[in-house]
Amino acid sequence: MLLVRVVRRTLAVFLALAGIATAQTSANLPPRRRAPLLAWLGAGRYAVDYTPEPDVHPSAGPHGGNVRIWYSPVLVEDLRAGRTAFRKGAAMVKELYRGGRNEVVGFAVMRKVRPRSGPAGRGWLFYETLDASGTIAIFGRGHPTCTGCHRQGVDYLQSSFRP
Repeated sequence: MLLVRVVRRTLAVFLALAGIATAQTSANLPPRRRAPLLAWLGAGRYAVDYTPEPDVHPSAGPHGGNVRIWYSPVLVEDLRAGRTAFRKGAAMVKELYRGGRNEVVGFAVMRKVRPRSGPAGRGWLFYETLDASGTIAIFGRGHPTCTGCHRQGVDYLQSSFRP
């Protein structure tokens, strides 16, 4: 009887800790509203547990200048598993640089907000700004400025980097 209680307690503690770890991972997602998102980016919250590309490099797309992409834990898991449809909670943050490699001048963000992306990409929240105040920004689910290029990628992700 005592052994059963110990096993149950141990299992309960394990499950509680697993729940905490999952909540911490999922809690560090780009916010879905502009002002909190800009604050989250400005604080560098993504650098806490996102996986970065090895270095700043020239942009292969319309973002101009140089870029460095950071991948959320969910997106890293999905990429490593070879998924072609990413799970809700997958996210990436692209730091935008002008011609240099040291000063971030803006951000582009993608966050999967629905299990399915849909033909117009409305399963993804897109955000991009080169304005420090974030008032001049592309923002929205399935934003056509973003999906025009991103629909060519794997579930709207264009980058070929795989962590």
